Amino acid sequence: MKLEFIINYKPFSLPVLLAYFIGIQSFLSACKTIDIKDRADLLPYMQKPVAFLTVKSPKNLETVWPQMIELIEQRLRELPSLGKVTGIKEQKRKFANNPKLRSHFRTYLSTLILTGISDKDIASKLEKELQSSFFLLLDFASFPCTKDCSSNEQWVIRLKLIEAHSGNLIFRVRKQYVLAEDEKTSESYNALAVKLTTEIVDEFAAGFIVPWHRWRYEHLQPASARINRAEIGI
Repeated sequence: MKLEFIINYKPFSLPVLLAYFIGIQSFLSACKTIDIKDRADLLPYMQKPVAFLTVKSPKNLETVWPQMIELIEQRLRELPSLGKVTGIKEQKRKFANNPKLRSHFRTYLSTLILTGISDKDIASKLEKELQSSFFLLLDFASFPCTKDCSSNEQWVIRLKLIEAHSGNLIFRVRKQYVLAEDEKTSESYNALAVKLTTEIVDEFAAGFIVPWHRWRYEHLQPASARINRAEIGI
């Protein structure tokens, strides 16, 4: 005997399907979102010396902040796409003998973080002193959520590569994260901060590359004008 099962169903309309998938996407991205912004051609910016800049430690992260910054610097120095990395300790040694420049640096950093605008006059002085043509800024902000958020705290972490003399943004990775209640205990809080900053550096490393089609175009150039990948550590 052959049994037949007949299922009666009503096809989903396109608006219903769209609403369904948008709902899933919103649910998955509610706690963590990642945004990347970059230049169309990153080849001219490969293997350039950078000065690693950071904001002041956010509240409740003071104990883990130095360790976290040290881990980030170590990871940045391993990236083949970056040149020499001038870290926080080296910067402090340079500024120790130049209080005026240290004051300018604080003004520059505050202005850059609050407005996103680079003071070119100060940047020029810092570029010369730090011998870095680019600044790599880690901006870690903690603030309350909006009324639509399920938590009362969220983090926004940005890693931005800025051309010193022009102030132009070359590459940026931005991560937004809403903290759950069980992530606000001291150990979970610190571990999560380390994890997310590590992730953002990994995103930077994965995205700050020269696409294959750019290399293909480069290899079509005459040999005399061609850029050798080995010369920029890639």
